Amino acid sequence: MAGRGPAPKDPEERQRRNAPKTLELVGPGLESPAEAEGGPPAAPEYLLPATAERWASYWTSPVAKLVDAVSDLPALERLFWLYDDLERSRKAVAETGHVITGSKGQQVMNPLLRHMQTQAAETRQLEDRFGLSPRARLSLNLTLGQAAQSLADLNAPFLDSGGDDDDPRLDVVDAEVVDDVG
Repeated sequence: MAGRGPAPKDPEERQRRNAPKTLELVGPGLESPAEAEGGPPAAPEYLLPATAERWASYWTSPVAKLVDAVSDLPALERLFWLYDDLERSRKAVAETGHVITGSKGQQVMNPLLRHMQTQAAETRQLEDRFGLSPRARLSLNLTLGQAAQSLADLNAPFLDSGGDDDDPRLDVVDAEVVDDVG
């Protein structure tokens, strides 16, 4: 009988290049950046004290557990910069008023109001992306309760379903091979 190719290597000499890499689980219930070794990212220095306090509060919230502190950080910084810009604009409008005197002496709407409207629209979009409102969390299929659950808790109903009655292929794995020749 002819061979079917070269003899296989000794298992100790084999080098598997297609071995699956170890995957790291990332998901709800894992420690938040605030609970990790380095703690939450520091607030950008340019933020007002009230916005910096809001930044710190965000990182202790359950929603922060779903955020990747590395890849999501630029968008989060942009969101808090928008919060900060809106607060500064609000203060300026409070000082100057909603209506100001134009270049020819006429009464005009404060241009900061239009700027605030644009910034608020962008803020809402980023808030929705990060699940910072009840409706946004629902659209992301999240609730604060789910965010606090561990990945194992979420998978438990599927793993502990009790049996494999619905899939006969799994019966072969558990049963002994019996010769039914009679």
